[in-house]
Amino acid sequence: MKKCALLLGVVTAISCGILKAQDAVSAAREVRSLVDPRRDAGPTPLDLFRVESSYVFSSQLENGTGYGKQDALQSSIEYSHRFLLTGRIYLRAGVSYDRFDFGSTGAPVPDHLHSLAGVVALEYVVGKDVGAFLQVRPGYYAEGSFGSSSFDVPITLGRIFVLQQDQLFLFVGATAAFLRADYPVLPLAGLVWRPNEQWSVFAVVPEPRITYSPSRNLDLWVGGQLVGGSFRTDHDPNIQPRSLSGAVVTYSEYRAGLGVEFRWTDTVGLNIGGGYALQRRFNFARADESYETKPAPYLRAAFKAEF
Repeated sequence: MKKCALLLGVVTAISCGILKAQDAVSAAREVRSLVDPRRDAGPTPLDLFRVESSYVFSSQLENGTGYGKQDALQSSIEYSHRFLLTGRIYLRAGVSYDRFDFGSTGAPVPDHLHSLAGVVALEYVVGKDVGAFLQVRPGYYAEGSFGSSSFDVPITLGRIFVLQQDQLFLFVGATAAFLRADYPVLPLAGLVWRPNEQWSVFAVVPEPRITYSPSRNLDLWVGGQLVGGSFRTDHDPNIQPRSLSGAVVTYSEYRAGLGVEFRWTDTVGLNIGGGYALQRRFNFARADESYETKPAPYLRAAFKAEF
């Protein structure tokens, strides 16, 4: 694939609200980091590191009635290394940890959710560009302690097609996760359009955005973000309703905002943004219970490095 191609992220389904599991979010992170139109093809990065944190200010949590105000803190860190297998095919292996912490309310929702997973992927790589990949993230996705009931193996695969050289690109694929209650298997699709070197339009979820690049080392963006995942909650004999004890919960945040990304080099960058979390939601689909918050401001910072 040509160096000018900026790849697109993974669209999680036809609707923004359908694909909420952590595997889709992590796959989109991978896809977004694969191709950058400002950098040369160069050698393939072998070590990939990412750390991210965000904070959503408090707002009312409701389920027909109010349960008080709740804020949220999200943190994640990931490292992986590529091993050359043959030609342009690489095995990428690593580890990822993600965590959400929530303010206490009277609602029967978790105070925190977290996941610890391995990262194993087969990738077809040309320079810094990934043309196709198959990724699995075996690990534990839970409220508290890890156990067999919280083990999952999210799978994502995809391929990128050039629709118009250096300007228009299509990603297609699929994702599957056992803990995702509503839609365990989903198709993926997304587009990226680059009319020129300064503007990029990412028609993608979980991070659709429009980007303006006044220089090689600076991006200004406006767009949205979908954050969350599916987790197994702890068993609690005192929780009401009882169907929420040991249940699967899908947590999601729908954000709209703007920000700036600084790049010291083609492979090291810092992204800072903020805006409004339009809604945060705890969806216990199998128990037919859902808890949602009012909109609230959020702040976000993310650092990545590839060597």
